Amino acid sequence: HIVHPGTHWMDTEGNRIEAHAAGMLQSPLDARWYWYGETKKEHAGQSATQGINCYSAPSIAGPWTFEGRVLGQDDVVVPGEHGRWVMQRPKVLFNNRTRRFVLWFHLDQPKRSGKYKFRRVGTATAKLPAGPFTFVAGFRPDGIPSLDMNLFLDPLDGQAYLIRDCAHDYVGISRLSADYLNTTEAGVIAKLHTCEGMAMFRLANGTYYLITSHLTGWNPNPLIAWRSTGTVLDRSTRWINLGNPTQDATSFNTQPTYVVRYSPARGPSYFVYMSDNWLHCGPHGLTDACYTWLPIVLNDSSPLPVQITWRKSWD
Repeated sequence: HIVHPGTHWMDTEGNRIEAHAAGMLQSPLDARWYWYGETKKEHAGQSATQGINCYSAPSIAGPWTFEGRVLGQDDVVVPGEHGRWVMQRPKVLFNNRTRRFVLWFHLDQPKRSGKYKFRRVGTATAKLPAGPFTFVAGFRPDGIPSLDMNLFLDPLDGQAYLIRDCAHDYVGISRLSADYLNTTEAGVIAKLHTCEGMAMFRLANGTYYLITSHLTGWNPNPLIAWRSTGTVLDRSTRWINLGNPTQDATSFNTQPTYVVRYSPARGPSYFVYMSDNWLHCGPHGLTDACYTWLPIVLNDSSPLPVQITWRKSWD
């Protein structure tokens, strides 16, 4: 199967895949890949969606089967508050201890005066990767307003992390609790300059990387790749700006959502940059949003250590 970046992809029923700001998980139960994402935007000028969709496939190249809507508007219940809900950037991890699939997402209400004001995360759990998911809570992790967010499961030590934009003041990284339903009492353990669309990965040598975007809303901008100075995430962690890995002013019209380490049937494993083309996939803007996935090339001897090159297709 071939990946065609920057185009609309179809599921096995011939329908357009609607799973934006994706989270990706290879389930330990059946080894299939599960793609979680926002449903289609309801209107070109609005951020509200119907909820969170799920697709599954034997490999990240597909073919993708629609598993259904795993969490919807009516599933979200926050005491004293009400929808419509903004449900963005869903990410799922499998918790080995509880044997549950745990979903996190940016939970908000429609913008007022051009800004999100609710600024929370939502959590939900399921026994199976395709759900059904049961909503658990909406809250501000560590008591801090939360916007764009991501999860990261460390492949070396198994620690899980929340990475989020803290009220446009900084990016905060916190460890998840043992059940993955909250952050730990340690609170924010590492920080990064203000940015959005954060996606983390880690090399076998212990070095952490982040790919992020600037704060320009739906409009694309030059990405930034960051590398940690050490091999631990704590208050001593410093981040080196490695420049724009795409060398393109709009980063091929994309914004990051996730990085996957993929092991093909033949050859070495590699990292894949997964992103959204929010505005430039069709005449209707947000409602025509599509996906761009591209291999990441790492080369420490190059002036550009992290490289993402445009390809019309790849496998």
